[in-house]
Amino acid sequence: MKKMIFAVACAALLLTACGAKSENASESASDSTFETESSKIITDDVFEAASFESAQSSDGAFSEYNLELKGAKENYMAIIRRGEFDDEISVTLENNQYQSSSFVITAPSGYEPFFPYTQAQASTIVNVISNDITDDYIPDIIQFTFYVTQEEIDKGSDLSYSVSRMYTIDENGELREITIKVDDSEGADTEKDISDILDQVHLYHTEPDKFIYEMVVDDTNVYDENGELKPIGDRVTLKTLTFDYSVPCFVAGEAEISEDDPLYFGYAYWAAANTEAQYFIMTTFNITDWENYVEKTNDATGSSEYYFKIDDSRFKSVDDLLPYLENVFTASTAERIFNDAPQKYCDIDGSLYGIAGDGGMDFTLGTLTFTDVEVLSDRMIFRSRQEKYTEDGDPVGYTDGGNFVITKQPDGSWRVSQYRYPYSNN
Repeated sequence: MKKMIFAVACAALLLTACGAKSENASESASDSTFETESSKIITDDVFEAASFESAQSSDGAFSEYNLELKGAKENYMAIIRRGEFDDEISVTLENNQYQSSSFVITAPSGYEPFFPYTQAQASTIVNVISNDITDDYIPDIIQFTFYVTQEEIDKGSDLSYSVSRMYTIDENGELREITIKVDDSEGADTEKDISDILDQVHLYHTEPDKFIYEMVVDDTNVYDENGELKPIGDRVTLKTLTFDYSVPCFVAGEAEISEDDPLYFGYAYWAAANTEAQYFIMTTFNITDWENYVEKTNDATGSSEYYFKIDDSRFKSVDDLLPYLENVFTASTAERIFNDAPQKYCDIDGSLYGIAGDGGMDFTLGTLTFTDVEVLSDRMIFRSRQEKYTEDGDPVGYTDGGNFVITKQPDGSWRVSQYRYPYSNN
C-alpha cells in the first residue's frame, strides 16, 4: 500500500451503521478565563488520500497494535487486528482482572479497513477520543474508520472516500456502537440514522461530554428588514452532540450563541471569519465563464496574470468587498485580508474580476480548536492548538494554533481583530 498523501476537505462519517458482534462474553479584576480543551479530531478525514490502492494489496502492512482504553467502569487494553474477512476489524479487550472478550467490527458495504504500517499511524484505522478537559470520568469514544474499496473506485462509484463509526465500552465490558438521538419538538428523544447526523468533516471537543459537529454560516442574508447587521447568533448555527455513555448515544442539539457563553460565542465568530476569509485566501468567488478572461502583466515579475469575471450577485464592483469583510472583521483586519489576497480582485470594464488562485495550503495542519478563553472588558482572547501531521500524513501531536481575538466595538457589537486562516501557509 502506498503511503497515503493527504488533502483537505473529505466528507466523512456517512452511510449505514457498522455492527459489533460479540464472539464471547492584566485587565480589570472582573476579567476572567474559561478553560476548555480539544480532543483529537474525530476523523483524520479532514485529509483525503490523493492516491489510493486497496488495503489488500499491502501484504506487509502492520496489522496489530495495542491501545489503552477507558470504559464506563474500568480501564482496558485493546488489541486491534485484521479480521477474518477483508471488511472486518477484530478487537480484543482485556480488563484489569486479565479477563478478555473479543468483538468484530464490520465495515459498511463497499468499504474495508486500511491497516497502517506502524503504531504511530494507528489513527488511520482507529482513533481514541478522551476527555482531557476536566477530571470528570467519561469513557473513551473509539472511532473506527473504513476506506472505499479499490473495486468501488474501479467501477466509478460515488461513495465517499471514507466513513467512520464510533463505539464505547459499557459497564459490562461490551463494545457498543454509539447511536444518535435528536430532541423532537416535545422534548422526547427520537433515534436517528447515524448518517443523518455524522456526515461532517470535523468534530470539535468543546466540553467534557459535548462536541460541535457542524458550523453553518449564512453570509448571504446578514441584514435585517431595517438594514441592520443581524446578531452573530442569527447568522451562525453551531450543531452539537452531547455524549450520554449510559445508553450509549449522542444527543444532537444546537449551542446557544451569546456573550454569556464566551466559548460558543467565539466559535460562532471563528466560523463566520473562516467563511468570509476563504474567498481572499483559499479560493475565489464564483466563476462561471472560464473561456473568457483578461490577461494582464504583473509589473513586479513581468509574468502574465489571468483575471476571470466574478459571477456573484452580491458584488458589483471591488468596492463591495471590504463591506462584506467588515460584517465580521474590524476595518483594519478586513483591509489586511483584502490587500493580501492572491486573487487580486479589481474592476475591469465595470465588472468585478479576480485571479483564480489561492495562498497555498499547509497539508501538515489539521483541526484547530480553542484551549482556553480569556474574557476582558473590551475583547475575548481564544487560545488554540492545532493538529500536526508529517508530510506523509502521520499524526505527530499538536502545534500552537495562535490566538483568535474578537473586540467589542463602540456600538456594542463585536468584530474579529486577530485571525489566521487555519489551513493556510501564511
